[in-house]
Amino acid sequence: MMINRMMHGLKLAALALSLVFAVTLAAAADSLKIAMVMPGPISDNDWNSVGYNGLQAAAKALGVEVAYSENVSDADAERVLRDYASRGYGLIFAHSFSFGDAALNVAEDFPDTVFMAGTAKELSANLGTYSNPDYQGAYLAGMLGAGASKTKMIGWVGGMPAPNMVANLHAYEAGAKEMVPDVRVLHTFIGSWFDPPKAKEAAIAQVEQGADVLSAQGVGVIDAAIAKNVYALGAMTDQNHLGPKVVLTSVTWDLGPLVTAVAKAVQDKSWKSANWSYGIAEGSVKLADFHGLDAGVPPEVLKAVQAKFEAIKSGAFTVPLDTTDVQ
Repeated sequence: MMINRMMHGLKLAALALSLVFAVTLAAAADSLKIAMVMPGPISDNDWNSVGYNGLQAAAKALGVEVAYSENVSDADAERVLRDYASRGYGLIFAHSFSFGDAALNVAEDFPDTVFMAGTAKELSANLGTYSNPDYQGAYLAGMLGAGASKTKMIGWVGGMPAPNMVANLHAYEAGAKEMVPDVRVLHTFIGSWFDPPKAKEAAIAQVEQGADVLSAQGVGVIDAAIAKNVYALGAMTDQNHLGPKVVLTSVTWDLGPLVTAVAKAVQDKSWKSANWSYGIAEGSVKLADFHGLDAGVPPEVLKAVQAKFEAIKSGAFTVPLDTTDVQ
C-alpha cells in the first residue's frame, strides 16, 4: 500500500513538473513583443493602415504584446526604433521605404533583436526586409483601367520613385497595354509619401489632359476623382467608402499573414534575414469588391481581369518585376 502511494505521488509530481514545463514554454513563446514604426497616420486607409492592421492581426493570432508609433519622420526614425529595442521588443518593423538606413544602424547595436525594414539597401544578420508585391495587383488594375476608359487615357499618381512604386507603375502600364495596346498612361510622382493636396492637384491635372481612370497610389487622388467624376482605383485597403460612386475597386494588401509568419519564425528561432514577400499566391494581394460599379465595365474586360488573377495565383503567369527608372 505504501509503495502504491509513493508511486502515485511520484506520478503526480511528474505531472506537475510537466505542466510547469509546458506553461514555461508557452510563456517563453508569448514573451515576444512586436513593435512597428510608421511614417504616417494609421487612419490613412493606405500604407499605414495596412501596417497597423497587420500588426493587430499578428497580435490576435499569436497572443503577443504589440506596440506602434505613427507619424514618425525620417529624421526621428532611428531614435524611435532604438527606444523600442532598448525596451525589449524582440521584433521591430520599420514600416517605411525610407527607414532602411535607420533600421540598419540600430540593428548593429542590438544583435539579439530582429528588425524588418520596408525597404533596405543592405541587410544584416538581424535585419531583413519585406516587400509589397502590389505590382501584381497593379497589372490587373492597369487592365481594368484601360478596359474601363472611354478616352484611352488613364492616370497614375504616386509618392516617391522608390523601387516598389516604380514596379507598380511599370506593371500598371503593362497591364493597360495588354488590354488596350494604344492606351496612354500618364504618371506623376509628387515627391512626398503623404501630401493629399499635392496628390489631388496632380490627379486633377491628369484628368484635364484626358485621363478618365486614376490609380490612387497616394491619399488625395480619390478626392480628385470625386471632384472630376472619373473612376479611381484604390490602393492598400478597400477605399470605396472614400468615394462610393467613383472607386471602382482597390488593390488591397493584407500584411497580417506576413507579420504573423515572421513573428512565428522569430519565436521558433527559424527566422532568417531575407526579403519576405507575400503576394497574390499567398492570399495577401487581392482586388476588393466592386460595390456594384462593375456594371459600368464591359463584361469581357472583367472576365479578362479575373482570368489573369487566376493565372497569377496559380503561377501560370508571372507579372514582370520592372524597377527601371522612369522620367
